[in-house]
Amino acid sequence: MTEPGIRSLLEPHHLLDPHPVYRRWNAQAPVLWDSEIDAWLITGYQESLTALRDAETFCQDWRRVGVDTPPALLSLQTLDPPEHTRIRHLLLEGFKAVDQELLDRTVRTTLDALLADVAGQESFDFVAEVAEPLTLRAVTQLLGVPQPDTRWFVPLSNTIVDGMDASLRPECYEPGVAARAQLTELVGGWLDAELPPGFTAHVRAGAPEAGIDHDVLLNSLRVVLQAGFQTASRFLAIGLLTLLRIPPRRRVPVDTDKSVNELVRYAGPVHVESRACVRDTVLGEQKIREGEIVSMFLGAANRDPAVFEEPDTLRWDRTPNRHLSFGRGPHACLGAQIALQVARHAFGVLGSRYPNARLVTEPEPRPNVTEHGLHRLEMSLREAQPDL
Repeated sequence: MTEPGIRSLLEPHHLLDPHPVYRRWNAQAPVLWDSEIDAWLITGYQESLTALRDAETFCQDWRRVGVDTPPALLSLQTLDPPEHTRIRHLLLEGFKAVDQELLDRTVRTTLDALLADVAGQESFDFVAEVAEPLTLRAVTQLLGVPQPDTRWFVPLSNTIVDGMDASLRPECYEPGVAARAQLTELVGGWLDAELPPGFTAHVRAGAPEAGIDHDVLLNSLRVVLQAGFQTASRFLAIGLLTLLRIPPRRRVPVDTDKSVNELVRYAGPVHVESRACVRDTVLGEQKIREGEIVSMFLGAANRDPAVFEEPDTLRWDRTPNRHLSFGRGPHACLGAQIALQVARHAFGVLGSRYPNARLVTEPEPRPNVTEHGLHRLEMSLREAQPDL
C-alpha cells in the first residue's frame, strides 16, 4: 500500500492541496503500485506523457482488456483508434462551424451581467453565481443548443463527476450511471430538434457519412457538454482561488494564453486520467502487466521538477509550458480552447476591474480526487475595510 494511502486525498486539506501527498509518492517512485485500489499511480511527467500518448499499449476502450462496456458508455472518451478517430475528426469539424465572434461576445456580455448582479453585494459565492452560469451559457452557445435549467443541470453534472471516483467512493457509481442516462436523454432531444447552424447541427448532419453509430454520437455529444462545463467551471473557481491567495500588490493580469496556461498547469482541475494496460510493458522501471490499471496524476506531473523549473511557483512567463492539464495523445481534451477562452476573459476582467477582490471565508472543496472542484467560493469584490 502507498504511504500515505490514496484515500488520504479525500481529506479536505488534501483536496485543496494534494501536492504534499504527490511529492511523497514521487519520492518513493514515479510509478507506484497501490494495493488498495489495485492500480499503478503515476506521478512522473515523462511516464504520464508516455502512457497518455501510447494508445496501443494503454487503452481507454476497456473492451480491449475483456471488460464488457454497454452501448450507453461508448463515446469519444471510451473508444480507441480507429473508432475514436472517426468521431474525433467529426467533432473537430464541428468546432470549425462555431461562430467564434458570437461565442466571444456571449462570454463577455454574460460575464458583465453576472458581475453586475453581484457587484453591490458584500460577498457572494463565485461558484454558483458566476462560474457555473457563465460556463453553462458559454458551452451551450458553443454547441448551438438550448441551455438547460442550471438548477437541474449542475447537480446532475456533479453527480457524474462523483461517479468518476467510484474506486474510492463505490456508493457514487450507480448515481453516476443514472445521471449520465438523464443527460443523454437531454442530448437525444437535440438530434430531433431544429437547431441553428453550428457545432451540433454540423456534427448531426455529418454523422451518417462518417459512419458514426447513433449511440456513439449521442454519448459523445453528452461528453462534450459535460466535460466542457465541468473542466471550464471548475478551473474558473480553483484558478480564482489561487489568484485571491496572492496579495493584491503582487497580482498580475491573467489575460493571455501564456498566463492562463501557467495557471492551469499550477491549478488545473483535472488531476487523474486512467487507462488499462493492453500488453505487458515497462514504465518507469516497473513491469506493468496486461489488464492492470494505470492512473496518471496530471496534477503531480505538472509539478515534476525534472521538467518544470520552480514547479511550485507561478511563473507567468513560463516558456515552454508543456503541461498535461488537458491530456495528450489521441484523447487530449477537445474542449481545452473553450476553457482557456472563458478563463482568459473572466480572469482578465476580474483582475482589471476588481484588483482588490478578496476571499471572505475558506472554500469548501468538493470530495473529488479525479476532477477537483469547490462547493463554494465566498468572495468580495470590495477591498477589506480596516477595523475602527
